[in-house]
Amino acid sequence: MSIRAYRFVALVAVIAATLLLAACGSSASPSQSSPGSGGVANDAARYFAIVEIGLGANGYVALENYTDQPAQLEGLRLCQARHCVTLTAADVEPGNIVRISVGDGSGVEGVVIRDADLELEPSNGEVALMSAGSDFTPEVMRTYLEWGSTPHGLTSIAIEAGLWHEGSYAPTAENATRLFKTDANLWVFDTA
Repeated sequence: MSIRAYRFVALVAVIAATLLLAACGSSASPSQSSPGSGGVANDAARYFAIVEIGLGANGYVALENYTDQPAQLEGLRLCQARHCVTLTAADVEPGNIVRISVGDGSGVEGVVIRDADLELEPSNGEVALMSAGSDFTPEVMRTYLEWGSTPHGLTSIAIEAGLWHEGSYAPTAENATRLFKTDANLWVFDTA
């Protein structure tokens, strides 16, 4: 390949990257740092991903701080339809997983909040992590999971936020005890 061809390919790559960045937009601003920037996030909900759901009466929601910065749960909301549980203070170090339990958390590792008013039915449900506040908009939804069927109360918001695909849901069963994400980024379930 000639030098001219290499330059053309490099120019096309730069143009494509620029167009992609413009289409996606950037949510970071000088007053709001992004994960890995070394600052403190104004929106800590952006630091977390749902990585596991314990199902049933002693269920839990596992959140992982997937960044290289410490994050705080205080004020964030776990929501199902229009019902939310506002999370209390808990520091989460980079790479750590914490659990919000619907029961007393007995026998569950990493529980930082107990007795959360959520319903984690084995056969069907949803959970969204949202920023602090009281609105239900795509701009405040940070991560979402639904299982068993679709749609649920927050499905359309998750789709509009770009966090979910219409018609998608994680598989489960009536006797499922846990949903979890594999290394291949697939949701699977354990049974009793």
